[in-house]
Amino acid sequence: MTFRSFTAKLALPVKLAAVTALTLSLGIAPYANPQAHAANNEKPAVITIAGKEVNWSTAPFVMKGTTMVPLREAARELGAQATWDTATRSVVMYNHGDRIAHVPGTSTITLDGFTLQMPEASRNVNGTMMVPARFLADAFKAGLTLNSTPEQATINLTPDAATVMTDAVQSVDTYLQKQGYSGLALVESKGKVVLKKGYGLSGTDKVTSPDSISRIASLSKSFTAAAVMKLIEDGKVSLDDKLTKYIPDFPRGDEITVHMLLSHTAGFNSNFTRGEGTTLEDTVNEIKTKPLRFEPGTTFNYSNQGYVLLAYIVQLVSGETYGQYIQHTFLEPLQMNHTGEATKTTNTIAGFVKDKKTGDWIEGDYYWSQSGTGTFYSSLDDMMKWYKAFANHTILSQASVDRMFTPYSNLKPYGYAFLIKNIDGKRTIYHNGSGTGYSTGFTYNLDDDVMVILLGNHYGMDIATMLTQTQTLANHALAK
Repeated sequence: MTFRSFTAKLALPVKLAAVTALTLSLGIAPYANPQAHAANNEKPAVITIAGKEVNWSTAPFVMKGTTMVPLREAARELGAQATWDTATRSVVMYNHGDRIAHVPGTSTITLDGFTLQMPEASRNVNGTMMVPARFLADAFKAGLTLNSTPEQATINLTPDAATVMTDAVQSVDTYLQKQGYSGLALVESKGKVVLKKGYGLSGTDKVTSPDSISRIASLSKSFTAAAVMKLIEDGKVSLDDKLTKYIPDFPRGDEITVHMLLSHTAGFNSNFTRGEGTTLEDTVNEIKTKPLRFEPGTTFNYSNQGYVLLAYIVQLVSGETYGQYIQHTFLEPLQMNHTGEATKTTNTIAGFVKDKKTGDWIEGDYYWSQSGTGTFYSSLDDMMKWYKAFANHTILSQASVDRMFTPYSNLKPYGYAFLIKNIDGKRTIYHNGSGTGYSTGFTYNLDDDVMVILLGNHYGMDIATMLTQTQTLANHALAK
């Protein structure tokens, strides 16, 4: 599978049509009955849909290790109808708002402009177009199980049951597709999920499933702030505590309070050295050497450094690692089973960055961060649970949540790990984040209970604008 830039893909059907026309002009005959080619290492295949047998017009078969299935019939069985698009000379299918297209005789399938590269080109077998079953399933986000013997391959395809796409929020889906959005998206209203969908590619070999997990970048800060507020509720920390109470040798630490760290008003710059093997203690020691940007408490400056120090305080006070404390304090009670601190082996969707020379999207390097700032991964369902828990006061008291949702600077309407503003006259909390390969964010209309979560895997997307626009569209569609 290859991943090309969105602009380059728009011209792809025209190029592929030319290739197909050339193939036909060369007189290459349609592929004959596959069962007559056992000598070419082909074998029959049984393909079922949701465990039920299908009376295929042309029998599926295995060719060079790839199982081929009738395109139109498989699309129908997976819940879509296939039509012929004369302009692009392609078969076009629609599924959950996605446009899936294939030009006969080529080895690509496009999904909303993103290209899947198949191991074999489609074949015309007795008038039936046959395509690789695995890649067709991937384009439809269907489940696939395989049982292969030397005599026969048996595959079961399960229609996509994870995607939620309702007519009410079609405007949100259309907007995201027009933006070339890639990643995960969810819209929830009054306890009901009305859109839950994966967009684009989650790596170089598969599309994005809505049940995938993703790095969440600076949305991690809400876990840090919540951990500190929980320790405050337990009487173990105070907002007025000076930093020197926890790190006695910290320069000017007697001028910096926990409140200032939470509200980004402590005077720190933003960044620090990131890389494999750097411990939380290493980063704290590095921050000690950095000069303050301004006098503590005088203004706002978004600071990852401050949230690293908060994570360190959580560890010192709780006697556990930062991740362990959040795990048993919040994640386990909320049954957030797909959330935690990421490592290089965590199976998240891949993050993409722009190739500086070609402008194409390519997989980025591993996203290094530090505890307190951007280390967490999560799923759409888990993040919805998390933000609901603030609104419902199930993890913190109303007084604590109110403090977190109160702006503390005239420069930026920032509370504790949450920004607060009005969208369409509705009180809304939000936050966004970014890291190597990822652009993430959420926005939550508290007045009408309408939430949007975007966990994008293209670094550099204008996620702030997307959040505002999608929240506005969702408000108009759902708020009563």
